[in-house]
Amino acid sequence: MRRLVPILAVVAVLLSLVAAWSIAARLASSARTRQGPMLPEVAALTHSVRFIELLQGDRTVRLERREGDRWVLSDRGGYPADPAAVRSLLSGLAQLDREEAKTRRPDRHRELNLAWPDPEGRARLVRLQADPETSPVEVILGQERITPRLTYVRRRDQDQTWRCRGGVNADVDLQRWMRRDLLSLPAQEVLEAAWSPARTPADLQSLQEWPTRLEFEDVRPATGEFQPDPPRTLVFGLRGAVLAMEGRDEGPETWFRIRVEPRPGGSPPTRDRVPGDPWIPDWQEFARSVTGWEYRLPSWRRSQLERMERGEPEPLPPAPANMDRRDRLPPPSIPG
Repeated sequence: MRRLVPILAVVAVLLSLVAAWSIAARLASSARTRQGPMLPEVAALTHSVRFIELLQGDRTVRLERREGDRWVLSDRGGYPADPAAVRSLLSGLAQLDREEAKTRRPDRHRELNLAWPDPEGRARLVRLQADPETSPVEVILGQERITPRLTYVRRRDQDQTWRCRGGVNADVDLQRWMRRDLLSLPAQEVLEAAWSPARTPADLQSLQEWPTRLEFEDVRPATGEFQPDPPRTLVFGLRGAVLAMEGRDEGPETWFRIRVEPRPGGSPPTRDRVPGDPWIPDWQEFARSVTGWEYRLPSWRRSQLERMERGEPEPLPPAPANMDRRDRLPPPSIPG
């Protein structure tokens, strides 16, 4: 037994050395494959880029920086874009770090979702431009991995593809770039609701919840031809204003305008609000911000109105599953 002790000690030391060498080799390999930022010029462009275009399949989002460092959706009449989403996009592009060179054969680009043009809509093209006279930076984003965050990338004018550390929030979805929460009032700020097709007091009570989560799905500049329909017009009495949603049906969609009449004696506006929490706007400022725009009602809100018009109750949430006899461990075996 005494002879085994030194032998075991030597074996343990050797195993430790092998493990340390293996870790060092992996770290060295990782260091060798990292080859610097994928788009080094984006960091310099962050404060000068004026146009951003995102393309995927048949969808396009166009963003433009205007005076006062304001980002707008130029394909939605200049509606304000969410500045945090734009900053996240630019930061994600600047932080892409080349880790490993992959295929440079164009016939294999599709395997990594990096072929362009791509009618299947699996690749995303991001185009950045400082002004209309300069050449744009164009990068194609392909497959992604979550843990660790990896993205397959290539420049549009190059066949070489790369696996990069990092990720980019470049969804070509209009709603991703708009702040869609028009209102999120505390419940006590809503005094009453009026809607002519309402059948019961319960309908009006249900509608009183709308200003606590007033959202939209799309937006467009207001036109002179908009004639609201009374069945699609709702009026809310609030502590600080009277708010009217004047809407009309356009095929399967409902569009509405917002008219605001501020009144004295309301609650003070919420300052330094936390995103997601209820808040009270400055009603004069809110009235200016919504004037000149038409919003599309979320489809689930339209369905709610249609159910009320038909006199149908709100659908009940699904009953919880009966777990009395499910997912139980079997009784322990009793030795014989």
